[in-house]
Amino acid sequence: MRRHLVTHWRIWVAIAVAVIVVNELVDRNFFDHHEHIDGDFILTVLVLLITISISYAVARLRARRPSPS
Repeated sequence: MRRHLVTHWRIWVAIAVAVIVVNELVDRNFFDHHEHIDGDFILTVLVLLITISISYAVARLRARRPSPS
């Protein structure tokens, strides 16, 4: 799993930035924007954990499947 994280670190950074930007846009446009940095951090960590877990599971499943030859 560590190698999977390190190999795709740019993707994880891009996802984190995207989550923060979208969260800020939604907060500013649809809700009263009060500085809740803890919520931004928790949401970003949660999204990263979910995407990393799914990505790792898909990579493991693809590695197990025999190549069609």
